[in-house]
Amino acid sequence: MKNPQNIPEQAETLNQLRESPDYELCQLSEKKPSLLDELAAERAKALEKESAELEKEAKRLAGEIEELAGQAPAHIG
Repeated sequence: MKNPQNIPEQAETLNQLRESPDYELCQLSEKKPSLLDELAAERAKALEKESAELEKEAKRLAGEIEELAGQAPAHIG
């Protein structure tokens, strides 16, 4: 037999789950199965852009290091 004192605790846990972004995403993806693929593609594109920007910044900083140190730094990228 289940302990009735745990019901409020379980209800609170369930409410927390339902308020989470992961639960909302799960609900939306059930209605539109392609949603996760679309979001993953968008995220991959954003990460590629960020990576390119960081690589550009790394090269710029390597150039500054070279100027300040008077020698070429180790190869970056």
